[in-house]
Amino acid sequence: MTLVMAPTAIVYIYLSYTQPDNLLIIIACVMIEQFCYGFGFTAYMLFMMYFASDAGAGNKHQASHYAICTGLMALSMMIPGLLAGIMQKHLGYHHFFIWVLICSIIPLIAVSLLKIDPQYGRKKI
Repeated sequence: MTLVMAPTAIVYIYLSYTQPDNLLIIIACVMIEQFCYGFGFTAYMLFMMYFASDAGAGNKHQASHYAICTGLMALSMMIPGLLAGIMQKHLGYHHFFIWVLICSIIPLIAVSLLKIDPQYGRKKI
């Protein structure tokens, strides 16, 4: 699911270089980006649910752990958003989205290091 996030940067690299006038191409690119983002975001939400439920055996503070994870997620989106405009101004659109694509390697590495129970989410018989 993390690999699906890479096309979001590729779509914007394409748009920054071609700057199409055709509204259908722009709509298609935004649809691809939104689908990929939603797919990756869902994976992140599932990981937060897993982390909150796995934070302790018989965890009675599961909702609190999930709320803290959600707050950290919002913060992790807000801080880069604050810096994105400054970076884009210095790098330009073409290089900014290339930088975003390069940065997308970090989540791939992070996900490869996660240890998730393969039985998580499966119905216990």
